[in-house]
Amino acid sequence: MKHMLHARRLTRLSLIAALYVVLTYIANILGPGLNLGYGPIQVRISEGLAMLALFDPLIPVALYIGSLLANVIGGFGLPDIIFGSLLSLLAGYGTWFTRRLPVVPYLPPILFNALGVSAYLYVLLGINFGFKTVGGKGLWAVILNWIAVHPYWAMVISIGIGQTVAVVVFGNIFIRLWKRMYGSDLDIGY
Repeated sequence: MKHMLHARRLTRLSLIAALYVVLTYIANILGPGLNLGYGPIQVRISEGLAMLALFDPLIPVALYIGSLLANVIGGFGLPDIIFGSLLSLLAGYGTWFTRRLPVVPYLPPILFNALGVSAYLYVLLGINFGFKTVGGKGLWAVILNWIAVHPYWAMVISIGIGQTVAVVVFGNIFIRLWKRMYGSDLDIGY
């Protein structure tokens, strides 16, 4: 019986890793030209799987493997493969360790990716929007000038918005599906 439980758990973890890859690829298909799975404005449906770390401390490892494979297939090369995958691992464990706190488990996948992905894209790939400051005093002029002067923080906001959508919207869908299929022994109000 014990071996059967281990086999089920391993199968479940393998499916999560595979689903991460497939959902990342689907994000690109759903947003042709937008590159939603790998671009500067990311809404990786697969990032919602990070919320499943609420239920099993090995799910972050499955997320790491899924992210690694997804980034090998279509990411920004070696920095994305190494750092993007590690950020998924850290975000998953951040979710696991904060699982008993209300709302807090949503923050690690959002913050780790918004701050971390922006950092390595900015530093290692030298991403610069190349915007020039504009004249004027209106709201749009202020926003465009701020982005021109602070491209790192503009990326943090951009990736953070996409992560928030993926983690909150799709994460809640995955949580509900998990609970329907496997139940939950957590008393966390999700």
